[in-house]
Amino acid sequence: MSLLTKASLVMTPNAIKSNKVYSIIPSNGNGDLTFTRDTSATQINSLGNVENVLTTIPRLNYDTVGGCPSLLLEPQRTNRLLNSDVVVTQTIATTGVACTVSFYGTGTIVFSGTYVGTLVGTGVNNRVTLTFTPTTGSLVLTVTGSVTKGQLETGAYPTSYIPTTTTALTRNADSFVKTGISDLINSVEGVFFVETSALFNDTVNRRISLSDGTVNNRIIISYTATANTIRIINQVASTITYDFSYAIPNSLNFAKIAFKYQQNNFKVFVNGVLVNTSLTGITNSANVLNTLSSNDSTANPFLGNIKQLQLYKTLLTDTECIALTQ
Repeated sequence: MSLLTKASLVMTPNAIKSNKVYSIIPSNGNGDLTFTRDTSATQINSLGNVENVLTTIPRLNYDTVGGCPSLLLEPQRTNRLLNSDVVVTQTIATTGVACTVSFYGTGTIVFSGTYVGTLVGTGVNNRVTLTFTPTTGSLVLTVTGSVTKGQLETGAYPTSYIPTTTTALTRNADSFVKTGISDLINSVEGVFFVETSALFNDTVNRRISLSDGTVNNRIIISYTATANTIRIINQVASTITYDFSYAIPNSLNFAKIAFKYQQNNFKVFVNGVLVNTSLTGITNSANVLNTLSSNDSTANPFLGNIKQLQLYKTLLTDTECIALTQ
C-alpha cells in the first residue's frame, strides 16, 4: 500500500492560481492553501530563467533546470538600485546595516564612499552577490561593462530579483495558511512531514506550524537562529511537552523531516534516519489543531522553499517514516 493512501493532506507545489496552492490530497479542495503576497515578484522557471510573477500568484521556483519546483516564501525586501535591468553608475544613501548587492552579467561594480570593494560578474546567466555593512553616508556604485538585473537590498543575503525603473521598489512577503481543517489533522497522534530548505542561515526562527490559530496549542517544525539547526516543538495549553533541536549539514540544502507524535511517544526522522525518540509528554486533545500555516502567529514566518508537505492522521511505522524521509 502506498504511503499516499494513508495521507490526509499532501501538497506538492505544481498547481497554483491567484491566492491558492492546490493540494493533491484531499482531491475535493479542502486542503488547498490560501496564499498571500500583495505585490508582483520574480521566480526562476524550469529553463533557469528569471521571469515575472503577478501579484497574489504563488511562486514555483526551480533550483535545478528541469527538476521539481518548490514553493518559494521570502521576506519583504526593497531593491534600491534604479533602472535595474541595465544598471548604470549611481549613488545611494546607506546606514550601518548589512546590505547585499547582486547582479547578472560580465561587468563590474566598484564601491566607494561608505564601503570600498568590488563585485565582478562571471557570466550573462550567472548571478554574483556581495554582502557587506557600509557606514552611514553615500555609497557610490561605479558600473562598467554588462551589469543586468542589479539589486541592492537591506539584509544579509540575496533574495529574488526585484525589477525597478526610476524609483526603488518593494516586494512584499509570501505566506500561506489553511484554517478550519481539524478533519485533516489528528491532534492526538499522527505524522507531520515537510521537505524544505532555508533561504539563508538567518538569525531568526522560521516556522511551519499546525495549531489552533494561537500560540498555545501547536506543533512546530522550524529552522532556528542557530546556523544549520532545525527544531521540533509540541505545545499543549502553553506548555512545551516535546522540544528537540538537531544539527543538519547545510540548511540551504533540501531536507526531509518527519515528526511522529503520540502521547509518551515522540520521534523525529531526518533524511531517512531516526534521530530522536522521547517516551514522555502529552499531545493535544482531539480536534484542537485546525490550522496549517507558514506564518506562526506572524512572529516567526517561514522563509525558504517547500517541495512537499504531508499530514497523516494515523501513526506510521518507523519503517514507513524512514521510507518517507529518504
